Amino acid sequence: MKIVQTLGRGPVINMLHGWGMHAGIFKPWAADLANDFTLNLVDLPGHGQNQNPGLTGSSDDLLSDCEELPTGIWLGWSMGGLIALNQALHQPQQVKALIMVCATPCFQANPDWPFGMPAKTVTAFKAGLQQDVRATIKRFLALEVMGVKHEHQHLKQLKDLVFQQPLPNKQSLMNGLELLQKMDLSRSLKNLEMPSLWLSGRRDRIVHPDAMKQAADICGGQFHLLRGGHAPFLQHADTMADIVRNYL
Repeated sequence: MKIVQTLGRGPVINMLHGWGMHAGIFKPWAADLANDFTLNLVDLPGHGQNQNPGLTGSSDDLLSDCEELPTGIWLGWSMGGLIALNQALHQPQQVKALIMVCATPCFQANPDWPFGMPAKTVTAFKAGLQQDVRATIKRFLALEVMGVKHEHQHLKQLKDLVFQQPLPNKQSLMNGLELLQKMDLSRSLKNLEMPSLWLSGRRDRIVHPDAMKQAADICGGQFHLLRGGHAPFLQHADTMADIVRNYL
């Protein structure tokens, strides 16, 4: 993991972005939170300013990579949430509290976790990557804002933020999708030791709010349903900052 920017002062929050993104996605939201916290904006392996080495697709490698980050509160969005949760379950001494933003312990649906994304959707993104990385990321961004108020405006904002940095390399993107397909932490969720906050977007087309509500119930976490889609911190940054601030 690579901390590409540190903002503010106060209790430490390590912020992990989602698939195909980079740490800059958090900047509009981080400006508010930085009034009360020290924010470490992290680029995942193979993303943004952290191109080498790439994301391997191994949960063990993720644990090793995450050891570089300081102890504190961990905030993960989408795939970043899955990685933060993995660290919280296996290295609890490093995670004082966990904030999951539109993220669940299991992204792809299976018989034991029916709330996940259909397998065919993930497979379609993998096929798209073989043809055109940039176009596939654009399709994913469109899915993130689908159905939200001022959809086209927020899609433009999201594209502007995402394409400020180099595209993730193709293999890191493929390995990231492998993680989303294979990692299932739902059975371990009952063992989560630290407090957790689960923030969901009402119109999220990628991580269903029911999945996050179920996860919060299993681990005794606090659940909030917000307006917006898969990236509610773009549309409702002030509200989310207030929720995080009050919780912590």
